[in-house]
This record gives sequence, C-alpha cells and structure tokens, in this order.
Amino acid sequence: MEANPSSPSTAILVVAADDDVREALLEPLERRYAQDYLILSAEGPADGVAALDELRAAGGDIALVLADDASPVGDHDNVFAAARRAFPDVRRGYVIEWGSWADRRTADAVLQLMTHLQIDYYVVRPTHSPDESFHRAVTDFLREWEASVGKRHRAFTVIGDGARPRTHELRRLLHRSGVPADHLAPDSADAIALLEEAGVEAPESAAAGAPLVRTPAGRILVDPSDAELARAHGLTTALPSGVVDVAVVGAGPAGLAAAVYAASEGLETLVLEVESIGGQAGSSSLIRNYLGFSRGVSGAELAQRAYQQAWVFGARFGHTRRVAGMRVGEVFELDVAPDETVRARSVVLATGVTYRRLAAPGLEPFVGASVFYGASSVEARAQAGRDVLVVGGGNSAGQAALHLARYAGSVSIVVRGEGLAASMSRYLIDQLDAAGVRLVTGARVVDASAASADRLERVVLERTGSGERFEVPAHAVFITIGARPHTEWLPPEVLRDQWGSVITGPEVLAEGGRRAWLGAPGTEPTLLETSVPGCFAVGDARRGSVKRVASAVGEGSVVISSVHKHLGPIAGG
Repeated sequence: MEANPSSPSTAILVVAADDDVREALLEPLERRYAQDYLILSAEGPADGVAALDELRAAGGDIALVLADDASPVGDHDNVFAAARRAFPDVRRGYVIEWGSWADRRTADAVLQLMTHLQIDYYVVRPTHSPDESFHRAVTDFLREWEASVGKRHRAFTVIGDGARPRTHELRRLLHRSGVPADHLAPDSADAIALLEEAGVEAPESAAAGAPLVRTPAGRILVDPSDAELARAHGLTTALPSGVVDVAVVGAGPAGLAAAVYAASEGLETLVLEVESIGGQAGSSSLIRNYLGFSRGVSGAELAQRAYQQAWVFGARFGHTRRVAGMRVGEVFELDVAPDETVRARSVVLATGVTYRRLAAPGLEPFVGASVFYGASSVEARAQAGRDVLVVGGGNSAGQAALHLARYAGSVSIVVRGEGLAASMSRYLIDQLDAAGVRLVTGARVVDASAASADRLERVVLERTGSGERFEVPAHAVFITIGARPHTEWLPPEVLRDQWGSVITGPEVLAEGGRRAWLGAPGTEPTLLETSVPGCFAVGDARRGSVKRVASAVGEGSVVISSVHKHLGPIAGG
C-alpha cells in the first residue's frame, strides 16, 4: 500500500493489479484530490482488503474505492463488500475500459454488482488528460459520501435530546430543506461550549427538554416554530397581497413540476407548503428509477433541484404555510393559517398524502423518537448496530430498508400480504434480498414493549390469518403504509371519494353526475380538472394517480396547459 504522507486521513483507494490501469487512475486522482484526500493504491483485491483493515485500525476513514476486480477475497465477496462492511458510507466504483460496455461479460458484471449492492456505479478508466467525464464521476461519488457522513460545513446546530420528537423534527426539517445541521446532546461539553461562545445560558426550557437551534449568525433559537426555522435559513413565509394566476397547494414532485411549468410560461405562481419541500418523495434516500438519473438521486436532492428551478423562473413560495380552507367564487380564496387569505384565479391541488397511523398503542410514546411515519433518512446513521423494522411493502419502504441496511444490525420489512411483488419494483426486491433484509409476511404490528421510558425494545406482531402473536426485537420502526390524502380542508364543491381522494376529469360526471360539475352547461372538466372549474388536482391526492415520482411530475407539468385554457388571455398579463 502506497500513501502520500502529507495527505489528510480520509482516503480514496485504487485497486488494480495491472500497473498501467493503476497508474491511469492514480495520476489524475493525485493531481486533483491529494490535497484533501489520502490517495492509496493496492495491487489487487487481497492487497485492497488489507489496506482497508489497516486504515480502519488506524482510525481513518474512506470516501471512495475504485477497483477493476470483483474477485472474492477470503471471507469477503470482494473488495467492495469488504469496504462497505468496514465503512458503511463509502462509495464504490467498478472500473471498466472505454467501450467495454458492449462486452456482455462486462455488462453482466456491472448489473450483477449493482443488483447485489456491491457497487454504487461503474467508472470508465480515463483515456486522456484532463478527462472531465472521469472527474465528474469521482466528484459525484465524493459529494454523495460527503452528504452521507455530514462532512459539509454545518452552519446550523440542533441542541436537544435525541429521544424527543421535536429534536428529530427540527433536524428533519433542516435536512429536507438541504441544510446540513449538527446535533448535540444538551448536556454535552460541545453544546455547553457552543452556548458559552454565543454568550447565552441554556434557558430553563432547554433543561426541560425544549430543543435549541444555533443559527449561522450565532443566534440561539429556543424551540423555534417551523416558520421561524424557515426564516432563519432564508426561506420566505410571507404571502402576496394581490391576485395570483395560479396557487399551487403542496410542494411535492407534482406541485414543484406545476410551479416550474407555470412560472416558466409567465404565470404569476405561488406555491404553499406546510412542511418540507419534496413531499413524501423528499424523504426517500435513493430513487433509482427516475428518468435521467442513472445512478439514482435522493428525494431531498431532486426536490431541491426542482425548487431552485421553479424559483429562478419566478415562482414564489410560502414556506411552512398551511392551507385550512378554500372558497369558490369569481376568484378562489384560500384561507392560510393562522389568519391570512390568498386570492388566485386558478388552483392546483398537489397536497399529497400522509401515512396512516398504526393502531398499536405501545408505539405512540415513541413517535418521533424511535417510531417514524415515513422513510426518514435523517435517523439512519443513528441505527448503527440496532434492530430495525420497516412496515409497508411499497417502493418507499424498500428504499428506506436499503438505506437503513447500511448501518443497522438487522433490518426487517413487515407486510400484511404474502410478498412484495404486487407493490414493489423488481430491482428493489432483488436489492433487499442481496442486502440481507428479512421479510416478515402475513403479519401486522399490534403493540410494543420498552427498555425504558424513552427507548423502544421489542415489537409485537400478529399473524393476519391465525391471530397468533409473537415478539421481534426492534429499536426503531419506520412506517410507510395506508396513505391518506390531505384533502379534508376542501369545500364540498370539490368532489371526492370515500377515502378523500379528489375526483378529476371524466370521472367527475361518471361519479357525481352532471350536477356535480359546476362548469358552464355543455362543458366538461379537462383530464386533471376537479368538479370546480379552474381547480385542478395532481399527484397522490388525485384518485387514480400512479404512486410514482415520475407520474406525479408528469401530471404537474401537463396540468398547466389546462390552467392556461381556463385563464385564457388574462394569464401572464
């Protein structure tokens, strides 16, 4: 193993037996990254595993492994598996020659390694200098590693008991907004020093459990509201006084797509979002089947890119603003809590869904601390060595389980049915199997037991067929089942089904009859239009929607043509 003794302790490891291949990788890496990373090389897989063991024993870290050989080494599947076992956040690239993707053996090797979670992606060996395609691949790997381990500059610090729900919620809100934040226990030496540096004493409320947030400016916020936190990192919560062309309610994938297309076409656009940008998709650790992101993209990053795209086109955002009611008239009037009104010529409902609460009394005391509704990636690293349950059989559950498997001692998925094939993508099922995620079928969560007042220990499951009950170890539970649309605030004029999903298009007439449609005689609602002309529904809140990010984005983009039709020449004027 060769190392640059003047480099930092975080490494990039190159593994290749061929001297030419190894040198072709090392030369550009040393030229660009040696100031920030320790560049290591190994002459083959066995030497690579030894280098990993040595690095771990020395207390170092590793950001990236690049290797052209996936042969077994001792009791390891290969050097990639050994790297992930020792360093869960490491990124791993399988090195191939330019053009070798046409070789069936190479293609099969890449597919097999990715399916079995052995690599994150492949890397083409550089053929010239500078080879910016190679550097782009390396930089993407390093950005992902940096975000995963939290090495970015963290201007915010949350000081609070990690077992309290509000501490978790503040961390989640910052994470989902693309804002890195440290977390410190309130009685830790670092927290005390930070407060002393800020020239304040910990308030009595902090001792009682209320979390604190230190801002980039050095201010200490005591249990800030969501709106205070949003304003602290530069997000707007103010609402316009005039009439906007279109009000988009909800900033998940469907709402963000609607905002991008509306604003880009000159419509005065306002987006109202009560929680974090990205909706349910924003909590997904990795979305691998979204068009154009061959390596996958986290839900939070996808949402932040869409938010920035809408913003630069001129869309305005009312962050942390909850829409509590709507009145239908010459213009729509949206009641925004606590006591403001937004007036809009058209409305796009993109409110998404929330997961149904489990009827398991023993879980309630732990919600927000060790029981989470949604596939939160914020808490994944905190599960190191712990037993984790994921409840649900959809893609969100699968993505959560895969991410958790990087850190947890064990991960199990619990589903009421007999398998996952009907509700989860095949690639996810294969990867769950490769990651060793256990599947518990035909069961539901009914209760829990605790190790202490704030620590979950075991969960009680019940067989759906026989009613037999049994316990399994569980220090944390992630629940992604029974999605319910956010439509309870809508007026009766907006036709919904018994579950609250908004009915659109021809189904308005089929379901509610001609009287349900409030449009002019002889007209019919357009494909995504509700029973109220000018009010549209997209994404998961709409009945019949396909629960996929790509579908939501598609609906959000195409609905704007109908908005234009409704507004006529007045739009964008």
